[in-house]
Amino acid sequence: MKKYIIILLSFTTMALSSCQKFLDRKPLDASSSSTFLSNQSEMEQGLIGTYASAMWVFPNNTPLLFAVESSTDIAMKRGGNAEDLIAMGDAGPFLFNNSVPTTCWNQAYRLVQRANQQIAGMENGKANVPIATFNRIKAEAVVLRAWGYYHLMGWFGDVPYYRTMPGVDEILSAKRTPVATIVADLYKDLDEAAAAFDAAGTAPVQTLGRVNKGVALGLKAKLAMLIKDYPTAAAAAKTVIDGGNYGLNPSYQNLFSLAGQNGNSAREIMFIQNYPLDVNEPQNWGPILGVPRQVTNSQSSHFPSQQLVDQFEGRDGLRIDASAVYDPANPRLNRDRRLAWTIYMAGDTMVHFASKTAAMPYNNLRERTIFGFYTNTRRKFNWTTGVYDNVTTNNDWIGAQAAGIQWQVSATGSIGGVGYVWNKYNDTTQYTFESKVGFILMRYADILQTYAEAKIELNQIDATVTTAINLVRARAGQPAVALGSQAQMRTIIRRERAAEFAGEGMRLFDLRRWDIYGKANSMPVIGAAFNPATPTVAPTIVPATPTFDADNVPNYSTSLTSRIAFRNQTRVNTNVKYKLWPIPQSEIDNNPNLLPQNPGW
Repeated sequence: MKKYIIILLSFTTMALSSCQKFLDRKPLDASSSSTFLSNQSEMEQGLIGTYASAMWVFPNNTPLLFAVESSTDIAMKRGGNAEDLIAMGDAGPFLFNNSVPTTCWNQAYRLVQRANQQIAGMENGKANVPIATFNRIKAEAVVLRAWGYYHLMGWFGDVPYYRTMPGVDEILSAKRTPVATIVADLYKDLDEAAAAFDAAGTAPVQTLGRVNKGVALGLKAKLAMLIKDYPTAAAAAKTVIDGGNYGLNPSYQNLFSLAGQNGNSAREIMFIQNYPLDVNEPQNWGPILGVPRQVTNSQSSHFPSQQLVDQFEGRDGLRIDASAVYDPANPRLNRDRRLAWTIYMAGDTMVHFASKTAAMPYNNLRERTIFGFYTNTRRKFNWTTGVYDNVTTNNDWIGAQAAGIQWQVSATGSIGGVGYVWNKYNDTTQYTFESKVGFILMRYADILQTYAEAKIELNQIDATVTTAINLVRARAGQPAVALGSQAQMRTIIRRERAAEFAGEGMRLFDLRRWDIYGKANSMPVIGAAFNPATPTVAPTIVPATPTFDADNVPNYSTSLTSRIAFRNQTRVNTNVKYKLWPIPQSEIDNNPNLLPQNPGW
């Protein structure tokens, strides 16, 4: 295990360098493919390096796909940061030199080229390894390469396509390959990988963090959804479902705790970005970035949005504009349980492990706080007396914000949030600054929902569709949905994906696939009710429930003045250019053959 970690960290250091240049896509710092990978041990070591290149971060220890989530309608980063500028669109402005696309490009290509190096280098030792073992190791590298290309195409569209280790001249003269061409190749790769896993008798979950047949077919389904090839998507997802190797963890919360991930009940987690436990670095900083300022040692830089909150149904299974149990004066009550499991709202009890040193009576290594921002006090659990006390000063108090003395990156700050903070991935057994909770990359719930969506888009709506949807809903205690029209089912599956996968890095591709990114991400940045306990600050008004259009996009025009809006922002993404990110300018400067730039950029 110690040798495994040393190798992992050495590759991680190379893979995660923050100063990657254009030619870093050819990993000249790695062992030569002409001399390495001559036996099974070396092949396995090289594969570890390929996996390390799939650990994408931005910046520092933030999972990259979690950061990208803040460029969409369901989340936000501190105002003025790269993710915020992307989300703001024309109002940002979102410029071609934004660091998020550049980081995504560099890290995805780093994975592609490391996988290509692995595949090429393995030929040196092919005769020294059992053929089934050789093909299994190669299959893992092939799936990881496809993972990189899936994201590159989803972010940028047509991209340079390398299947072998290119020379410098080839890199500097590469042209962009159409998405359809790449996907057709990757379909074949993934089918061959699935067969190789079968031949090697590969387990449904080898080890958390490694790919297998289920991941190969799940990725094939996701690639098919990217190009709206719904028959292929449905077939690939159905193969995974019919295989019977995966299920849903009975506990949604356990998916986002270290113990729950290690147990992996029902094998729901299929692929995960995990972290070594016997060394301090790397860590998952996703959890600490959601801790509100009213908790000791907090960071408070990533926040959920009002749009996300309003995707969660009432307990009666109806959208909030139709639900009989939804109360706009008490919006956290009588809701889909995934809301509380994902987001802390005012009145929720939060538990955080944000300090390694106990400071009684309120910090007994864990702090228990009732999240609130309507008064300048914090409700803190007193571990000595066993009751909640009112503790003076609250960095999230909206009255202080209105007076101009607020810590601006608070849950209600002028460059902070709008009244909500993340709960998902908050594991109270893990010190938040050193969390080892893995970031999930693929799970079985996504396979079920991908199958359902593909069948809905084909208008082949039958009992298998509602079964797939209702399996996921049942875990949250939501009523089963019945068969409906294509439009009705489309609304349901889109709402389900928002509720189930918020913060897991899928939203951008969902919005683009549905052709609604511009509309969904073009509105004022507003949040919870501006309803403080101090009536001199503002009137006590309960915001009107939003209306929703045919694409399930909320409209807040009747409640703008009664909601938190300290950020004073309006996102504007109606320009068609935002359907894709721009190719990083540094790449075009090195290789003009990448022109034309994506439309509008």
